[in-house]
Amino acid sequence: MYTLSYVLTTYNKLPFLRQVTERLIAARQPDEEIVVCDGGSSDGTKEYLQALFEAGKIQQFVSERDKGEAHGFNKGFMRARGVLLKLITDDDAFCYPAIAEAKQFMLANPEVDVLTGNTGLIHLEHLETVSLYDDVADNFRRWLDQKEVVWMIGLPLIIRRESLALTGLLHTGSVQVDTEFTYRITSLNVNLAWSTAIISVRLENPQSNFRLMNSGKNGRRASDEEADRIRYYYDKRYSSLKNVLKQRVPLDMLKKPLRPLKRILFDVLKRPQYQGNSSMSTGYTGGSALDDATRLSVAFEVADKFMAAHNAANPTQFLFKANQITKALTAE
Repeated sequence: MYTLSYVLTTYNKLPFLRQVTERLIAARQPDEEIVVCDGGSSDGTKEYLQALFEAGKIQQFVSERDKGEAHGFNKGFMRARGVLLKLITDDDAFCYPAIAEAKQFMLANPEVDVLTGNTGLIHLEHLETVSLYDDVADNFRRWLDQKEVVWMIGLPLIIRRESLALTGLLHTGSVQVDTEFTYRITSLNVNLAWSTAIISVRLENPQSNFRLMNSGKNGRRASDEEADRIRYYYDKRYSSLKNVLKQRVPLDMLKKPLRPLKRILFDVLKRPQYQGNSSMSTGYTGGSALDDATRLSVAFEVADKFMAAHNAANPTQFLFKANQITKALTAE
């Protein structure tokens, strides 16, 4: 029995995977395990994982064709032996001290089913700036205070393994599996907690799922349309005829020409306006003239340093509803 299982999925991203596993293996504690599910990569990933397994650096792995990211994670969840499950992706950065804090919090609060937290975004092509997902933090607050059905980023997620009976596994029919999962669990009787620490940084790159999804003929609309379908399914506010019409009519097209006037009016009235997610400097000043391998290594280092500095300057707090136990979490 482990306290925490790191469940990592990967497919044909060996240069990224090496960066991720190097840090993950260094951070793993004796009461934690690493479970890797490879979707049948053809770039040497299987051989790399086999060597790590034989050296005792990862505890479980499987390399076989699967049916997408959700399928890979689900296989890892079912193999995992930890009390808690931490999702790890093969091309993003994670703050393991923040994960350790979150683990101790969840072990001390068995009524919490799922924990999430702050996330940053760095584009691989622009290492000088990081954006914070302020809208996701606002979404969690709306769920906490008003029980609204909301979406959140999947990278910070830690799930109590026994709570999978309540949350369900990841949806294998979705591309944006974290969007579907978080809309789903915020529509159910699932008890969530939020860590104010930055737990992860998304490294947007040419192989990112989001970028690939939007590379087709519909462009950005591909992800927007899937997110809308998910939201309308889980959010019961869209069940009336009025709201059905709202979701079918392209209201954004009607609102767009009015937005400049709205901003002027709000400026005159001195009312706050949403300005988008905040951006911060990462402190990187090395310029852009880097080869691909060097850029990848530097990107992970930049993300690591940013998370460490930000979390050191901002002590972690946990937001959740206490004493919300609705099921037995231990066997009789």
